[in-house]
Amino acid sequence: MTKALDSAQLRDFEEVDRACEAAETSAQLSAVIDAAIQQFGFRWFALVDDGDLYEHRPDCLMLTNYPSSWVDEFISARLYRDDPVHAASIRSPTGLCWERIAEVIAPTRAQLLVLERGRAHGLVTGYTLPFRIPGERGAFFTIARPKDRPFTYSEATAAQLFGGIAFQKGRALIKGRTVKARGCPLSPRQIDCLRLIAAGKTEWEMGKILGLSPGTIHEYVEGARRRYGVKTRSQLVLAAARDGYVSLNYLV
Repeated sequence: MTKALDSAQLRDFEEVDRACEAAETSAQLSAVIDAAIQQFGFRWFALVDDGDLYEHRPDCLMLTNYPSSWVDEFISARLYRDDPVHAASIRSPTGLCWERIAEVIAPTRAQLLVLERGRAHGLVTGYTLPFRIPGERGAFFTIARPKDRPFTYSEATAAQLFGGIAFQKGRALIKGRTVKARGCPLSPRQIDCLRLIAAGKTEWEMGKILGLSPGTIHEYVEGARRRYGVKTRSQLVLAAARDGYVSLNYLV
């Protein structure tokens, strides 16, 4: 097994943690992360919210030093909708090396095209860490480089430490980031129902599982739909997934 991080490297992470904590703006935080990853031999990073990046909202978490040409293409062409990195990483709570994507999901032609376009901009290998907190949008932290070689154990560990530090401070800097994006808080029973819908259960099956009548299940679901102001149950599940109530693993 590759040698783990030594005490000197851990002290370096402590310094990064202190520098991130001292950052007062997203721009300052981005500069700290940029300098830190370069010190550890990485080239690029991205800390972004899960969801639609086309309309950049003030409460949206999006810090990156990716090539501007790639950022522009990724957002303008909405390639994030078919990003296999995000689709695969949410199935691994400790993060995912890009070379393992095909072991986790069966990439579609569109997803393979996203990887191809990223490599054209120099993002050859990377490691992506997902974040899921109930009541918040999901987020991803990625470090990448132009070298075509797998991440070592120490490098993956470093990515996890960087990601945790960056996400903790990044979410704290954005006003409104730590509260549910929209709608009203859902009740525990409504959350149970939405998770079962996402798992493909019918109202009859949900009633058996939860010990409730189909009519009561229907009332819970319709109440949640009205709170979100959406028309269909598919829209409801996607909205709940965005806010952390439903695992996206069911939707991939």
